Amino acid sequence: MAVFDKKIPTKVFLDDTQVLSVTIENAQTVNGHTRYSDFVALHSIVQSSGISIILPPKKLIGNMDKTFISQRQNELQAYLKTILMNPILALSLPIKKFLDPHNYAESLEELALQHVSMALRSEMNYELVKPIQDLGWRIRKHYFIIKSKLIPKVESLLKWVEFGPDKYLDNKDLQNVIQSMLNLNHPHVEKIEFAHCSEKGCLIVQRFYQCGTLKDLIYGSKPKLNFLKKYGAPKHTKPLHFNEVSLFGKQILETLLFFHEKGMPFGHLHLGNILLIDNSIKLLDIENMVLGLPSLYRHFIAQHKKINTLEAVDVYSFGHVLFEMAFGYPLNESVCDTLPPSCPSLLGSLLESILSTESCKTGLPSLQELHQHPFFNLSSKNHTVKINFRLSSTLKQSLKIAVKNTEKRLQSDQRAIRNQKKITKMKELLSSDENLNTLKKEKMKRDKNSGSRELKVDDIHRNGRSPRSNSLTSDSTAASVGAITPPLPASKISSPTPPVSSSSSTINERSALLDSICAFDKSILRHHQSAQVLN
Repeated sequence: MAVFDKKIPTKVFLDDTQVLSVTIENAQTVNGHTRYSDFVALHSIVQSSGISIILPPKKLIGNMDKTFISQRQNELQAYLKTILMNPILALSLPIKKFLDPHNYAESLEELALQHVSMALRSEMNYELVKPIQDLGWRIRKHYFIIKSKLIPKVESLLKWVEFGPDKYLDNKDLQNVIQSMLNLNHPHVEKIEFAHCSEKGCLIVQRFYQCGTLKDLIYGSKPKLNFLKKYGAPKHTKPLHFNEVSLFGKQILETLLFFHEKGMPFGHLHLGNILLIDNSIKLLDIENMVLGLPSLYRHFIAQHKKINTLEAVDVYSFGHVLFEMAFGYPLNESVCDTLPPSCPSLLGSLLESILSTESCKTGLPSLQELHQHPFFNLSSKNHTVKINFRLSSTLKQSLKIAVKNTEKRLQSDQRAIRNQKKITKMKELLSSDENLNTLKKEKMKRDKNSGSRELKVDDIHRNGRSPRSNSLTSDSTAASVGAITPPLPASKISSPTPPVSSSSSTINERSALLDSICAFDKSILRHHQSAQVLN
């Protein structure tokens, strides 16, 4: 590298929507203690959300026994697996810190406060009141209550967020897009009062509504509470009427179509980004796409290769929003093939076209096709309002490139997930084949051993060395010492021995022969032998 070459600093942007996985491989004692106390601290945070998950109890005596350690390891593995299956817990900062302390070690709240203080130092119209801890689900997005010095009785919400992994606009183009958003006046988009971008992230100021978002209205939660406490395990929810779902869904669709026509997809639709003011919805966080932030449902979207464009992402997210508005609880899976019995047929057909396994496999409908669905004919037509939102041709081209790059990263992640699934499947097949081959080898070995034993017994019987014949032969041999062994008659010598049919018949024949030899009278043998010689 040349001396005067510039070193371009690069930052690795973490995608906080990626759900971490964990495997407990072994157990060891570190500095005289184990990590069970860390599990206890984590469990206290999980309990604050109201989600019921059982932590294996502590054991004081016998906790270093190998059998107990193995059992405890399996129980804690199941405990972590249950936590990661819950989307709210899996995306929370305490879980990220517990599983990945290296990447989530720094104090994000202090850094955010520093950036906000520096940004407001030159802005004399706003006064920082207090921070709101963990208002939303994003780890790197921080909220503050501020007041305008011109209108001190009205509270505003300041949002500071770091740039995400999909930020592909340079700072100049980003400033121009944010400036266009400041000038946007749309009936279904909450107006941005103030915005400031730095090298690290962006600051957005909007009006704060005490009623909260549409998610707060459905869940009956207080908007300033912790995200886990609000949505972890709500006791009572109030789903919307199906006519309201039709009305608000149509307003959302028309707003999404507006942004896509301008070449700036929304990409971040969920109930926490929707306000309900005077029976009309207003979208929040329209700047998230250009800031490079990943979608809430990205870990679901990455599992389906057909959801590979930002329009498909908006359609899929819209399906989740309809589901949660209609039934009062989120869909915690990537697909839905069984709807509640109370679901009307029109809404059911609409949800099936977006969230069913078959639709996610073959492809989702477009936003325009959804807008023409009969379900949205239940609501009255909205009055058309002329909206001023101008983007230069150069800025549109930059946005087009940014959208393509965002889609490329999504498609790359989808390929990686498919490859990982193939590798896992191949390992399972190989493992099953290895087990099958091992069983076959063991069976062949058993068959071979049993066959060799049978051959050995047959050989022993054929050679006349059975235990019974050996004992009888030794006795007869000892009894006939000093005597001449009488020869067999000529007729018996000339006749061929018949083949042995089985081992049992051979043993019986040999035993009968030995018995006859032992009971033979020698005097008769001599007389019979001389007669044979004379003949």
